[in-house]
Parts: sequence; structure tokens; C-alpha cells
Amino acid sequence: MKNIKYLIGIFLILTAFTFTSCENEPIDPAININTCDEPSSLQASDFVNNSIVNLTWSPGGNETSWTIEYGVQGFALGTGTTIVSPTNSATIAGLNSGNSYSFYVKSNCSAEESSQWVGPVTVQAVVNPNCGNPTNLTASRNATQNTTVNVAWAAGGTETSWEIQYGTTGFPLGNGITVASTTLTKQITDIATTGGYDFYVRAKCTATEFSSWVGPINVAAVNNTGGTVAGTYRLTAFNTSVPTDLNNDGTASVNQMNETACMNDMFLTLNANNTFVSDSKGTDIDIQVDAATGETVETITCFTDPDLSGTWTLSGNILSLTYTDPETGDVMTDSFNVVGNTLVYTINDGAVVGTEVTTGAPVYLTCDISLIYTKQ
Repeated sequence: MKNIKYLIGIFLILTAFTFTSCENEPIDPAININTCDEPSSLQASDFVNNSIVNLTWSPGGNETSWTIEYGVQGFALGTGTTIVSPTNSATIAGLNSGNSYSFYVKSNCSAEESSQWVGPVTVQAVVNPNCGNPTNLTASRNATQNTTVNVAWAAGGTETSWEIQYGTTGFPLGNGITVASTTLTKQITDIATTGGYDFYVRAKCTATEFSSWVGPINVAAVNNTGGTVAGTYRLTAFNTSVPTDLNNDGTASVNQMNETACMNDMFLTLNANNTFVSDSKGTDIDIQVDAATGETVETITCFTDPDLSGTWTLSGNILSLTYTDPETGDVMTDSFNVVGNTLVYTINDGAVVGTEVTTGAPVYLTCDISLIYTKQ
């Protein structure tokens, strides 16, 4: 897992019809030569994480894709940024919440035929720069009541009120259920166990001024097979493609647990409410300067980092663990293969501690790594 130190445009084409055989005969204005229906119900969310807007719309007919054009409010169609979406939704990233943006969409029925543009819908700028976004948003099912979700966050400034919006996974922001809170936590009840949910939060600084929405944080369904995969696992093998001899007994091993006790009793617990906790231990190289000689002395040492916690989901035989990296604050997902009563995590071109062949000095080695956890 990441914090274990040894691991690491489509152009609108108007078809010109020339009637050479009946050049004096007027064209019936009732004839509609564009059979590509326009999309409808174009909606745009408020800003998410200060830089993202989510768009949704309803198909007009049998179109197979859609073109979106957007730009700062007031831009002229044809001068904006265009993207093509194969589905009737799109996530527009890289925006600046200090600007207002307008969005248009049209149907693409074939390479030669598109509908008229629909829009604009406009997302207004976040006008209060002092209304900071909340941070450290988390959401997880209650350990004793899995139809209750505990949502928590940290204040972005001095605000004392927040709004939480939630709905089934992938819901368009603005179409969810919104509840208010005057504390940094909120319990959301009556959450179905058969599907996943997304949660967002924003600060409410005045009656009319809000921060950007922050999220989404996803809470998975309670997996029907959770009863078979939930439980406590112990690390039983730390295999590397390059053998090492960390204990200097003259015999190199591919299972590093035969060479060092640093990883002994490492655990991973999968709770039935789709949360997990695991410890983080391993080997590292300690570098010291000898006070008497001034020489650099390198030794292999053990380390123990704070436990990791987060949520887990199971799809087929792939177990996914999602957590926040305590060092960088990034949201990470690690995927394990479930093989019987074991969990296997594989890293290509990872780093482990080894020893230099001729001198025995500690070095970092690049190799493939496989961790095997066995259910207890």
C-alpha cells in the first residue's frame, strides 16, 4: 500500500441542397431537412471542488454522442471549448470557480448530421472568496447499523453551518437530498444497503453565500458476499522477484519474512460494514553520521507507521481498498485479488531494502512485489 515505505470537435456541417432542375420553384419552408433531434433538460451542477461542473441532459432521439461547448459566460458559440461525450452526462474539469461559465450541448446523429445547440445553462462564480471549502470529507456506514452513514469533515474557515447533499452513486449534483448541519458531523439515516451512495458537503457562510461543493465521497453497497470476505487477515508472505539476504546468514530468500521480523503480525481487518483498518510496517535504511569519524553509517531498521483506515468494495474477485494517504492527503485505491482465503496485492517495479552483493551494505532494490494476506 502506498504509505508502506518499502513499496513504495465536431463541426456543424450544413448540407447545401441545389435544385438545378427546378430552379424557379421555391422550396417549401415546411420541409425540415434536419432529422437530428435536440437534447433536452440540460442541467449543470454548482462548482465541485472549485474546478469541476457536472452536466446532464436527456437524449433527443437516436443520437449516438453529444458535443458540449463551454466558456466564460458571454462567449460566442464557435469560440468556446468543445468536448464529445458518448453518454448523456459529462464532467467538465479545470475550471476556475472565480468565473461564471455557460454550457451548450447538441446531439450527434451521424458524422454528417447534428442537432441545433441547446443552452446556455450558466453556473455562477463563487462570489465569496472568504468562504473556504470544507476539507477531509469522510463518509462510512455505521458499524452497528449499516443503513446509517456517518459523514464528517473539517471547516474551511470560520463558518458554523454546512450543507450535505447525497444520492445514489453518480446522481447529478443538484438532484440529491440536501440536509443542513451546524456541527462538523452528520448522521444520515435510511440509506439502502443494496446500492452505493455519493456524499458532498459545502460551507454556508451567509444566507446567500456558499463555498464550492466538496466531494463526492462514495459509500458502497453492503456486499452480499461480505460475510465471506469480511474478517481479519495476517501477512503470511512478502515475496519479491529479487531474493535478498537481510539477515546475512548466507541464504537469500524471495519471501522477505524469512529474512526479517519487521513485517511480523501485520494485519488487515475487513469489517462487515465495508470499512477496513490495517497496520503499516516494514524495513527502511537508517542513515547516521558517526560523531567520532564523520563517516556515514547505514543500517537496516524496522519502522511502524500509523494504521490506515478506509472503505472496501468487492467486485467479483477484486477487492478494492480506498483510503486517504496520511502523508500526501491523496485519496488512494489499492486492489487485491481474492484467492480462496487469501488476499494478494501485486506491485510491479516496486522498491525493497536489500544488500549490496560484495559489501553487504544496505541498498534499495527495484523488483516486483507480491503481498499475501491469509484469513485467520
